[in-house]
Amino acid sequence: DCQRNITGNPQALHDQGHQARAKLDLARQQVAALVGATPEEIIFTASGSEANVLALKGIAKAYMTKGKHMITSAVEHFSVLHPIRSLEKEGFEVTSIPVDKEGVVDLQKLSVAIRTDTILVSIMAANSEVGTIQPLAEISKIVKAKGVLLHTDAVAAAGNIPINVAELRVDALSLAGNSFYGPLGTGALYLKKSTRLI
Repeated sequence: DCQRNITGNPQALHDQGHQARAKLDLARQQVAALVGATPEEIIFTASGSEANVLALKGIAKAYMTKGKHMITSAVEHFSVLHPIRSLEKEGFEVTSIPVDKEGVVDLQKLSVAIRTDTILVSIMAANSEVGTIQPLAEISKIVKAKGVLLHTDAVAAAGNIPINVAELRVDALSLAGNSFYGPLGTGALYLKKSTRLI
């Protein structure tokens, strides 16, 4: 209904702009409530894939003075793997963590893989192909104990299983509206207030 009836620019100062801004603010509040964030921590994108690319490339470039090592899993979506490969061409080093026969990340190998120059770990929350739900709370505990940022691709999880960014202690989380009956062409990135993008 909002897409059909609200056509104003949310930055404009006229009535249609104010209506569009009000709808946009409401949507931001709803997305924030879905994942336990504040509205100011939600960045709208055109898809979950775009949110993944924004998180990975934005964080990598913002923190590259600390290090250029990143970690991901062997079963990530192509929208995580493609920007990772692009970053490798720019001099970043990436470690891919294997999974077991159920598709669950090997936590011991994750812990060992984190180095002093590791800036980001990106592990999906749930796999849409096989249904595996990663133990994000345990992953977060390992990653946070070593002072590293954590991103999760929650496109297959958000709106389908409970996700709370504060409890999981993730720094960035990607989601897509169409995964839980939202409008096509919508996505969002949760970005913790203290986390930077370039």
